[in-house]
Formats: sequence, C-alpha cells, structure tokens
Amino acid sequence: MHPVPLPRAAVACTLAFALTAAADWPNLSGNAAQNGLSAATGPSSATQVWSRTNMPCLISWIPIVEGGRVFTVRQTYAQAPYDPPPGEARVHCLDLATGSTLWTFDCPFEAGDWTTVVYGARNGRVYVGRGGNGSSSAARVHCLNAATGAVLWVSADEVRTGAYDGIAFMDDGDPIFASHQEMRRIDAETGATAWFAARTCSVSGNCGPARDGDAIYVDEVAPGGQRISRFSAVTGQRLYSSQTMPGFLNQCSPFCAPGGLVFYLRASNEGPAVDLFYAFRDTGTGFQLLWTAPARTEPGARHAVTPDGGVTMVSPEGRLQVRDQQTGVLRAESASSVLNASGFSSSMVAVDVRGTIFHNNSNGAGGQNADLRSFTPALVQSWRTTIAGMSQGGPSLAADGSLVVAGTGVVRRYWTPPPCVPADLNCDGVVNGDDLGILLNAWGPCITGPPTCRGDLDGNGVVNADDLGQLLAAWS
Repeated sequence: MHPVPLPRAAVACTLAFALTAAADWPNLSGNAAQNGLSAATGPSSATQVWSRTNMPCLISWIPIVEGGRVFTVRQTYAQAPYDPPPGEARVHCLDLATGSTLWTFDCPFEAGDWTTVVYGARNGRVYVGRGGNGSSSAARVHCLNAATGAVLWVSADEVRTGAYDGIAFMDDGDPIFASHQEMRRIDAETGATAWFAARTCSVSGNCGPARDGDAIYVDEVAPGGQRISRFSAVTGQRLYSSQTMPGFLNQCSPFCAPGGLVFYLRASNEGPAVDLFYAFRDTGTGFQLLWTAPARTEPGARHAVTPDGGVTMVSPEGRLQVRDQQTGVLRAESASSVLNASGFSSSMVAVDVRGTIFHNNSNGAGGQNADLRSFTPALVQSWRTTIAGMSQGGPSLAADGSLVVAGTGVVRRYWTPPPCVPADLNCDGVVNGDDLGILLNAWGPCITGPPTCRGDLDGNGVVNADDLGQLLAAWS
C-alpha cells in the first residue's frame, strides 16, 4: 500500500508537533535535574572562537549561558573579614557569538555579605546575589534584565545560597534556593517567597537542590551519615527520605534522571566501606537503593548522566567511569587517571546529545591548572587542553553547541560546526522551517536522481509523511 501524499496546508499544520530548541546552560549543572546533560552538540575539537584575557580573577566561577549571552562573575578580592572595594566581584554579560561585553553589574554590598554569585538565568532574567560563604552570609537576590542588566526586583527575603550550592528552576521560571539549613522557592515575577522549608545539609556548602517534576531532592544529615530527602516543589513539604548512607561529613549535592533515578556521591576519604557512589529510585512513596560503587572523594563534584542511560563517576584510582544508571554495571573507563596534578579532583562534567563527555578536573577553589578533556561515549579521549585556575569555571554547553569555560585569566568559547543530521537538509546546523521548505518542494516521487533525493530521509524513493515525521522529530 502506497502512502497517501498530504496536502501542503495539512503538512504545515503538523508544525505544532515540532520540538523546542536545545536548552542553554542556565544554572550550575546545566538543568533543573543538575545532571549535566545537554541537548546540544558540543565541539569536536578544542577550536577557540574567542578568548577574553583582559578579565582576570582570583577564583573562576561557572559561566551561565542563556539566549546568546554568557553571564559570569570575575572576583578580584578575597580577604577576611570581607570588606571589598567597589567592583571587586563584577557581573559581566558577554555576547556568546563574539565575546564582547554587553553590560556589567556591581551587586550592592552590605556588611556581612560575601562575593557576588550568578545563580542562574531563565526566561530573560538573571539571578545574582551575595549569599553563601558556607551559609554564613545571607543576602537578597537581585533579578536583572538579561538584555540590559537593569534591576527588575530585589527579593523580599535573604538567601544563604552560595556559588557551590547552585539553584534549580521550576518550569515556570521560579528559582529554588537551598543552603545549609533552609530552602525556599522565589516567585520569578515578583521576588516574593512562595514557600520556605527547613532542612539540614551535611556541611555548610555544596547543599544544592535537584528537581524532577514536582520533586525536589536534597541531601541531609542523618544519624551516622547522610540521606536523600524528597520535598514537594509545590508546597515545600518534606515527604520522605532514603536510608542512611554511612559516613561522617560529605560535600556533594544529589542529581537525578528520568524514571525517578537519584544519584549521590558520598565519599569523604573514610575508606572503601563508606566512600561510595549511590543510585536510588524514587518509587513515589520512598527510595529504593539500586546499587553502589566504590568512588573517589571529590568535594563539590558535579557529575552527569549520558543520553543512553549512563552516569559518570570517578573510581578510587582516579579513572573516569560510565556506569549503567539502573544496574551500576561498568560500561566504560578512561585509559588513565583524570585527577588534577595535585592528586585532588572535583569533577565538573557536561555531556552533549551524542554522549560526548566534557570533563574539568578542577581542584575546587584553588588556582592550579586544570585539564579540560573531551571523551567519546566509550571514554576514549578525543582532545585535551589546560586552563589555569579553572576551578568552578565550567564546562558549560550553549544551545548552539558552544563550550564556554572560565579560568583565573581567561573566559573562552570553543565551537566547531556540528555534523549535519539527515533532517538538516541545508546543513546549517539546525532543523527548522528552511529544511521543511526543502522537503515540501521535493514532495512526492524522487525525480532528481534515483533512487533517493533531498527530503527522502528514509531512502524509499518518495518524499512523504514518513519523511516529514522524521524531520519534525529532529526539529531544533
């Protein structure tokens, strides 16, 4: 039976099923789940598009990317007690395409504040503040217009969330702030507190939230160790907690994946019996322990999941691993250690839509050199470059596949043209209306050269609804 050609008006109506564009890097780990997985195609080589070397800083902080802009803090003062000179932790908004400065913002300082943090960006709004320093500093959040840097509002309440905690966004853009002993949802439109919840993190930093739907996951201290707790993202109510993971203190935040999967690195140099990577499943009424694996202690590490159901971690010997999310079975391991030259590592990981893994072997807040590596899904190293002082400075993946990183002396963008996917008929890096036009103009039996033609994505010699479905499924 031959497929029936569709009228072009009917074909156009099916655009409603097209997928939305790939997300940028709106927060510390790239998405609400804090799992480092991007829908973009990252660079295939360490090809620099631009490199800003006139923005020195003492500690490099995460570049946040949204809507063709990069938002980052360049901190030039770090003395205690913290009584900074003007402009010591300036927020810079850079053009992603060129690296040029679009605007800057100096967050107001009050006694007791800490260095400025860019918490995240969403829906044309940038959230900055001076909370943190191990939750000892509380400060109001300033919401800025992403295009101009103008202040839209200042939050009604102060938050203690710092740079190492991170935030998670709700689908409507409301940010969730968490710190050592508290968590709150702030209304993105007004700055009012939607709800407040008490919690107790294991230590005073690295206490960030991860979100999956209406579930918020945080780690909490428990008798003899730590546990993962689920809170309602709608009300802030604590719902239930996991079993205790034995150990003393820990400095990592949980992250999650579809299907109720929650991952947590609980390792603090206490020995192989308790230095473990944990995988849980949230059943809707409690947590089921799926598996554990021996893990390297990495305070503040930000690991990631892969698009084919894997999750990254570092072995006790320092090798990067990918394990099956469901079973913990080892899928791949790097040929050599990925530890920093100091022997310490606090991994920062981003994974693109192909499963390419970008790894920063950061040494935390220190200023030593760090290695930025790119690995295939099988953990074969593709390329490597060294950046001075790249502590928490990425990698961050933009929607166009740009990889943005920051060191103490540089902010840099890597990018290579992404390979053409079959539905990208004009090979411009996106599947959009231009490709749809090409497909519609070729509708029907191929006449431009047997056996196939442009638009014949399934290679059956005719451009029809099957090809249209493939194009819409790849829409970007």
